[in-house]
Amino acid sequence: MLTQQELLDFFEGSAGTYRFLSQVFFKELNEQAIEELALGEYPSETGNAHLDEGYRLVRRYLAFSATDRRTQLACEYARIFLAAGVFTKERQTAVPYESVFAGDERIMMGDARDDVVARFLEDGFQVNPDLHEPEDHLAFELEYLANMNERAGEWARARNRDQLHRNVVRQQEFIEGHLLSWIPLLHEASLDYAKLTFYPGMLLVAQGTLEQARDLLRGVLAQLDGATAAA
Repeated sequence: MLTQQELLDFFEGSAGTYRFLSQVFFKELNEQAIEELALGEYPSETGNAHLDEGYRLVRRYLAFSATDRRTQLACEYARIFLAAGVFTKERQTAVPYESVFAGDERIMMGDARDDVVARFLEDGFQVNPDLHEPEDHLAFELEYLANMNERAGEWARARNRDQLHRNVVRQQEFIEGHLLSWIPLLHEASLDYAKLTFYPGMLLVAQGTLEQARDLLRGVLAQLDGATAAA
């Protein structure tokens, strides 16, 4: 059973992790972000196979990459996520929108995006309209979870069990019903275009992080349900 402080630490840590991953996938990384990544510690045994492999690939890139990482990763980002230089109809592009990987139509602005928009509105989360990107962009879905974890921390501090329970349920639903339903497909598509190990590795890091969060949230939900039953 998690203590109050452990619960707060979990939500705070999750919010920071999701926000970091959101920045990784939203646009090309700047020099500062790359330097922070290079100085980071990447464990080899996390208990999650996708996370372990993702960290291994990120470590591999950072160990053997060229000196001009910013230019190198900017070109790689464009090649994978912006479909730069991709002119084939035979392969699935790796553009980072859920609608492209959900359902049969495989088009942007599809049903998955509509469901994401509805969920964001229900939970009081809004994508900046000035960014001119569909709401089901991977970065926005991760930012939504960052926001939800910040709010979960607020509910936990206020000991508002009902609001916290709803928040945890909503997070779990979104991770299972949205992000984990298409990130593996995005990772698979990225392998057709990636020349470096960095972004495929980061997609595995995102997948493993979400899998661990899903499992931890199940435990939090069980704890909340148990506390309600005992009250």
